[in-house]
Amino acid sequence: MMRMNGGLARRIAVAGVLAMCVAMLPASATPSLALDGSPASLERAYVALPSFAAARANTGVAIHQIADTALLDAVKDVGFSFVRTDLFWEEVQAPDGWHFGGFDGLVSNLQARGLGALFILGYKHYSYSPDQPPTTAPQLAAFSTYTYQSVYRYRNAPVRFEVWNEEDHKDYWLAQPSPRAYRTLLQTAVKAARAANPNVVISTGGVQQVDRDFIRAVGDISATQSGPDAVSVHPYRQTEPETVLADYRALREDLSSYAKRPQVWATEWSYPSVGYHYVADIRNGHSSEARARQANYAVRLFLMNWIAQVGLTSYYDMRDDGTDPKEMEHNFGLLDAHNEKLPAYVSVKHLFEFTADAKNARYFIDEKDQYIVLKLDNAHATKYVVWCYGAGNVVNLDVSRLPAGAIITDLYGARQSGRNVLAVTEAQGPVFITVAS
Repeated sequence: MMRMNGGLARRIAVAGVLAMCVAMLPASATPSLALDGSPASLERAYVALPSFAAARANTGVAIHQIADTALLDAVKDVGFSFVRTDLFWEEVQAPDGWHFGGFDGLVSNLQARGLGALFILGYKHYSYSPDQPPTTAPQLAAFSTYTYQSVYRYRNAPVRFEVWNEEDHKDYWLAQPSPRAYRTLLQTAVKAARAANPNVVISTGGVQQVDRDFIRAVGDISATQSGPDAVSVHPYRQTEPETVLADYRALREDLSSYAKRPQVWATEWSYPSVGYHYVADIRNGHSSEARARQANYAVRLFLMNWIAQVGLTSYYDMRDDGTDPKEMEHNFGLLDAHNEKLPAYVSVKHLFEFTADAKNARYFIDEKDQYIVLKLDNAHATKYVVWCYGAGNVVNLDVSRLPAGAIITDLYGARQSGRNVLAVTEAQGPVFITVAS
């Protein structure tokens, strides 16, 4: 088990003290919110979330180094249930036959930890489809064989599949994006996968952002054959995580006309600590402030996907891909490049622990005043997560009605004191409240 380094522990401790000081400032702004800790309370007009627990349970993370068992230990430690990685066509099919050994080892190591896999099927192949996506009949036939062999091999393992990755972008499609060509590839792959394992779970490739135009152009293949179980998106955005709800609503409306209505999956999404608008004033992805903001956004990202009851979420990614503090692609991880736990690691782990065994999930969102309340029950407690969105926003949280034993913590699980009004700020991040039954 990896330990938090001393520098990170000190930074988090200082941030916690500052957050508590800010939180106890005299309340002067509206809106205000009062909670009483009762499971049956009508504090707000809560909306039920019957699939919240399933969405939470179906949350994983991207990895690249599939033989790194210490990395898999960290995946398990945070609370994820699977990893997402590429099952490269070129790696598993060679002139002398099939070579799944590295992926067999990964699946075995995952199963030993109670984890599953989401394998991306793709891309080019030096013999069958060199430097381009499969589009001709011989290329598609070869891709069909690769799909069949992959799905059949892992038919008895907790493995799901995704057909390609960001096929709406020329760099990943390996040509100018073509909804028609991708539709043909999707039909080919899904047919082969179902032949290999009728119970396979398979999705479309994740499009960039929520590219509804491309998804609509690909269309519904389930009217003429067994379609995918899910349509995948990568809802990266420069705006706050809370803005994703409108995109999911619109996408689900589009999918409502499908012969077999698929789930929505978010197979890639996160916020780097440099290169995005929310950290534009810092310009250093290794700074404590940038990483604290990343920790805040990471937790809110997961909360929004679980509230949206997305069928599957995959965070990007588990470990930084490099050490340059100014390179965006080096600053997405929950671990740094040297395997040190970053603030986002700590905050996300706390979120998973807090929401474990959640029952009767429901939420309230005030779109005018821009705050959200998530309320959960389990066998032993009633719990709340309260947070603001919108730069500089604040909500005054009246905790005076809570029982004396109520526990209030910050983003990282550090306890906050105070029995009157807490000023919950957007910058501070979500506040977590536990009221024992």
